[in-house]
Amino acid sequence: MGSAAARPPDASGPVLRLSGMTFVQELGPGEDVVVRSERAFFYPGSDVAELEVVHAVFTDDLDQERFEVTCDSADLNVETHDFVARGNVRGTTAEGHRYTAPIVYYDHADGLLHSAERVRVQDDTGTFEGDGFHYRVSDGHFKLLDNVRAVQLP
Repeated sequence: MGSAAARPPDASGPVLRLSGMTFVQELGPGEDVVVRSERAFFYPGSDVAELEVVHAVFTDDLDQERFEVTCDSADLNVETHDFVARGNVRGTTAEGHRYTAPIVYYDHADGLLHSAERVRVQDDTGTFEGDGFHYRVSDGHFKLLDNVRAVQLP
């Protein structure tokens, strides 16, 4: 599993600051990503953009949403398409899983959205919590990893 996006090694140099950024890129045949953020910071010599107040949507060749993520901040590697979403992370998968977690990673090469943190997931069968999850984008397989329990909502 890749390490997803990482912060630039030298964030002390000049920086390109953008407001109201929309980043659109074709990831491969029929795969696209649209990332919107209120603010973005690009560092020369780095492929990583630091984003604030973020919404990202990944689609497939039929223009169907594969998954979406909303968060307070994120690091996006514009070369590898990996990202790390942090703070109030929430999203949905194409199969209808709605998740929340403090941090979520997307590893594009492996097609894996994942977290090792405590996560809450809701779907048509109920609400569950667990320590981490894996979501394979290619086949829609969603798995809570450890200490899974059902949550009874009022």
